[in-house]
Amino acid sequence: MFLKNTFKSVVLFFLLSCGGESNNEILVINSGKTQGTFYHIKYLIEDAKNLQNQIDSVLLCVDNSLSTYNSSSLISKINKGEEVIVDPLFQTVFNTADTVYKKTKGAFDCSIAPLVNSWGFGFSNKEKMDTLKVNQLLKNIGYNKISLKNDSIFLPSKMLLDFNSIAQGYTVDLIANLFDLNGLNHYLIEIGGEIRAKGLNADNEIWKIGVDKPSEKINSQDRFQFILELDNKSLATSGNYRKFYIEDGVRYSHVINPFNGFPAKNKLLSVTVIHDECIYADAYATAFMVMGLKNSKILLEENDNLEAYFIFSKDDGELGKYVSKSFNQRILN
Repeated sequence: MFLKNTFKSVVLFFLLSCGGESNNEILVINSGKTQGTFYHIKYLIEDAKNLQNQIDSVLLCVDNSLSTYNSSSLISKINKGEEVIVDPLFQTVFNTADTVYKKTKGAFDCSIAPLVNSWGFGFSNKEKMDTLKVNQLLKNIGYNKISLKNDSIFLPSKMLLDFNSIAQGYTVDLIANLFDLNGLNHYLIEIGGEIRAKGLNADNEIWKIGVDKPSEKINSQDRFQFILELDNKSLATSGNYRKFYIEDGVRYSHVINPFNGFPAKNKLLSVTVIHDECIYADAYATAFMVMGLKNSKILLEENDNLEAYFIFSKDDGELGKYVSKSFNQRILN
């Protein structure tokens, strides 16, 4: 298993079509469990050829490389101090995480695993946390302390790597690459809420995606914050309103601030990011939740390849939103 449970369970793709065909292309649907969550994949393909086996191969490769819940995976061996030769999947994720780490000035940090684990949101048992414990763990945090040279990695003692905040998005990209190599032009891939869409659905329309409102409970009659059209783009959402626990009357969210070691506290409730590649959409959605609204808006304005929709709590307790211009143009209602 890759994750204990869904890391970001805030996006659902809006199913407006469930059948039909275009020329000799017929809709095929594959779904199942992976990385501690569920995947739903739809694609139009000639003669209804089923690519399930090839999809499973991609999922297995990711699991063997990046899963902290697979004791024999590359990342697990690295975390145990074993010397390994890393594969291209690991290299791609490591380098992308490094890029986002630098772009966000450390807000996105895949070395934060010791804190995530100790707060009870990772791959080991929860510990009793206080300021002294947090400060001790912070000594072992800092992605810039880890180096990758060719296919060899140096991980300082007591440090741990965890790519859960980026791996689902990367897996979406890998399956999209598989489809492109097979000549598919129309597909929708969703893994744990991370999405990539291309072309048209079976009703010959652009794929439509619904993003849930930031609420702990789902109202089936009024669940979506917005619905948008997504064509040849990726989308990811992160929020702090579903994965949390309450201890001694205090609410602790799964989004951990790598600067102070505590669960992030700011006015952002939900962030949805659109990017060409899902690996980046996934990473920036997490980073923005750490950075807060003001700093996220600054970074967003500096990067034309990012689009975002922020939902935040206003001083009066009401919900506010900030939507980038390009993102807003995609929204249907």
